[in-house]
Parts: sequence; structure tokens; C-alpha cells
Amino acid sequence: MLKNKFTNVFKEIKITILADVFIDRIIRIPNFEFLLKKIKEKSKVGGGSIRQISQKEVIGGNATNIAYALAKLGAQVNLFVIADDFTKELLNHRFNEYENVQINIIKGQPGFTVALETKFSGKESNIMLSDVGGIKYFDGSEMVRKFKKTFKQSDVTIISNWASNLNGNDLIKNVFSITNNSIRLLDCADISTSVDRLPKLIDDIIRKDLVDIISLNENECSVLSQYLGFKKLSENYSVKDIKEIAVSLSSHLNLSIEIHTPLGSCSASDNDVHFVKSFEIQPIRLTGAGDVWNAANVLGIKKEISVEKRLKFANACAAIYVSSFRNNDFDLSDVDKFYNPFT
Repeated sequence: MLKNKFTNVFKEIKITILADVFIDRIIRIPNFEFLLKKIKEKSKVGGGSIRQISQKEVIGGNATNIAYALAKLGAQVNLFVIADDFTKELLNHRFNEYENVQINIIKGQPGFTVALETKFSGKESNIMLSDVGGIKYFDGSEMVRKFKKTFKQSDVTIISNWASNLNGNDLIKNVFSITNNSIRLLDCADISTSVDRLPKLIDDIIRKDLVDIISLNENECSVLSQYLGFKKLSENYSVKDIKEIAVSLSSHLNLSIEIHTPLGSCSASDNDVHFVKSFEIQPIRLTGAGDVWNAANVLGIKKEISVEKRLKFANACAAIYVSSFRNNDFDLSDVDKFYNPFT
């Protein structure tokens, strides 16, 4: 395992995470108007190539990305993913230098995503076109029976990409019901097309104390807030808006709400709310930043460092990721150039 200043800090923490892996093609375009114009031009003549479009292909997915960041920070990681033999080889190659990761393959189809990264109205934007693969109907019942001991021994259990899984509520019940001694974090992903499943998530799972923490970005936060009858975030939302919504969600759902946004990150629990501004950097890549943030933040939660310190640490990890992603990888060894909560 490649070591950095934080691997010894987090090396005793056992984290289980599931269950999506995606093969991601990252496409950088100048702007949507440019892309649409070129597509229309090519369509009129029956097709053709639009060249000079920057692209990268990486193995990703929320669970996989979070696991990779956790591995870099030194935690003991058990990653469960739905994958085929080809994707298994890609995963083994990606994690081959990390002895602190156990990859558990559930046979099935991985997900595929085309991520369009561009600027819209002066802001960085990331649009993902996804085929979610085998995660779509995954309830985890057989997995839990087979690996029950692993789940019970976890300090932290993370279920990611609930929105892509039509059986996501069953998965939460099956996993979180036997991990009640761990920190149970739910990373919903984009819930805008999954609102119809929110009633059961809230009434049958959250109200029965099966979830300790929900992690959201600003868009997911806005959708959930509006669904519950609170205000949605405006396009030009402020720090005050984020803090107010975080407190409302936390109080209404009776759990911790963790929010990461381009402005900064926010944590609300027991009517106590904190916000820490993001670091000013020049982003190279956007896709996956929230996953790196989630990894660092949950480690800070487990280590019980102060809220503001862990939010600043999570922001620092995300800043390093988006500003230094090169050759399909990133290095968290320089996080302390932004911030080190343990000095």
C-alpha cells in the first residue's frame, strides 16, 4: 500500500461499502451549445465524427470511487460490487497496490456511464448518461447471508447509489439491519427520478432508525427538501440557504445530514449546523469529487474529530482530487498542503 501522512491515522477503521461499479467515459466539451450544434450538423448529413473532444475512460461508480479514496487514506476496506470477469480484471488492476482492500465480486453486469463535463452559465456542470447494469434490482439478500460476519465487524457501512437501485430500500433493510453497531451511511446519488420510492425510504427505513447519516450534494438536497415540503435551493443559493435546509432535513428525519456543494460543505445533527467553505482551486475533473469527499468525511466522523475540522479535511481531499487528477489517478499525499486536522 502506498503510504501518506494519514494512513496510520485511519488504518484501524474497517469499512464495508457496496455495491456499484461503472466503466466511465469522461468527455470534456467547451459548452452544450457547441455540442448540440455539431450533433445537428452531423445529423443532417447522416452522421460523421466530431473531433478534438477530450476523453478519458476510467473504472468508477460511487462505491468503487469511495472505496478507492478510503484505500488511499489507509482504511481497511471491504468492497462489494456487481461485475463481470472483464470488470473484475479492471478492478484488480486499479486496486493492485492496496493491500488494505478486499474486493468481493457479485456476478452480474457492471454499469456504464458517459459523463459530459462542461460549463453552463459560467458554472462547472457534470451530466451523466448511465446504464446502471446489475445494480438496478439488487437487494443483497444472498450477499448478506454469505458475508454476515464481515458486515457485523464493520466500523462503517456505506450503501451508495440508492437512486439507481429499484430494490434499494430492500438492500438497506437487509444490510443496515445487521450493522446497527456501525456507522450506517446512505449515499443516495441523483434522486430526481426516484422520488416515487422516497415514501418507503422515509417511512419504512429512516423512521425505523436504520440509517445514521445521509450524504447529499446540492441538487439531491434540493429535491429531498422540496419533497418534504421545505424550500428548494434557488439557482444562486447561499451558505445560509444550505444551512437552513440541512437543519430542516436533519430535524425532520432525525439523523445526520452531510452536504457537499461547490460553495462548501455542511453538517447538521441535533439542531447543530456547521458550514465550511470550499478551497479555491482550478478544477481538472469533476466526476467523482463527491465520492472522495464522502470517504474523507466519514473517516473524520469515525475518528470523532470536530465537525469543522472534518469538513475542512473532506473539502481538502476533494480539492486535491479535482485539481490534480492526471493519468486516470490522483494523489492524496499532498492533502496537508490544504489542511491537516491532526496537527
